[in-house]
Amino acid sequence: MTSISAIIEKNNQTIAFFNANDYLNAIESSTLALTSLREASENNGEESNIDESHAEFSGINRLDECVLLSAVSEHRRAIHDTNNSDYFIYDHGISIPTSPTVDIQTLSAILIFNTALAYHLAAESQDTPTHTESLKKAQRLYRLVYYVDTSTRSTGMPFQFAVINNHGVVERKLGNTAVSNQFFDYLAYLVENSKDHQVL
Repeated sequence: MTSISAIIEKNNQTIAFFNANDYLNAIESSTLALTSLREASENNGEESNIDESHAEFSGINRLDECVLLSAVSEHRRAIHDTNNSDYFIYDHGISIPTSPTVDIQTLSAILIFNTALAYHLAAESQDTPTHTESLKKAQRLYRLVYYVDTSTRSTGMPFQFAVINNHGVVERKLGNTAVSNQFFDYLAYLVENSKDHQVL
């Protein structure tokens, strides 16, 4: 039986790799955490293999709070796109407190985002044939986590900002300027209308 605590530990190892700028190991670690959650959650007509005794909802572990706490606790320099210096990459991996508990939807969103970020930062740090492939994987994962978030809509602006911003940067790097502009226009709209949104 796979425990939530083991998956959280693997996620937080990913954050340590981010902090060391070790993006290849961050990809491996985040992918393993995400795969473990998916495999443990599959219920092929049988009882789920995941131990949900530590997966109850707790307000302190809401997704936006995890985002804000992770950003405050990190001291890494933000990475900027050197080819488009006007574009900022939100490069803080999202850590998960080991206590109290975290809900499955929040855990899923965090694991997908961190895996997307690992591929994104790996692509930014390399100029190799795998550069574009890493960007495409980040693109797919940012798209997935956005839909996971909007399907539950349990978050406010911090997590949305991180996903929309980074997805826009990836689209621009892949040459999809019109799509990228749509993301940044939407981001500007959210900022302008922030008084109508609950941040926390």
